[in-house]
Amino acid sequence: GGRAAFVGDSIIDADTARAAAVPFVAVSFGFSDRPVEQLGADAVIHSYTELVGTLERLQAASRG
Repeated sequence: GGRAAFVGDSIIDADTARAAAVPFVAVSFGFSDRPVEQLGADAVIHSYTELVGTLERLQAASRG
């Protein structure tokens, strides 16, 4: 166990993250059968260069 997040591009990825009780970061540049905004992600990134900063923001927000 430890800190984790799920990065993906589909509703299956979103459902998996929720089942695992970890934050879901959606990528706007992957395969998806629906607009990425409809995946219910904790965050959306448009490039992997945004990932580390996004994960840091999610972690800070979870600390309150």
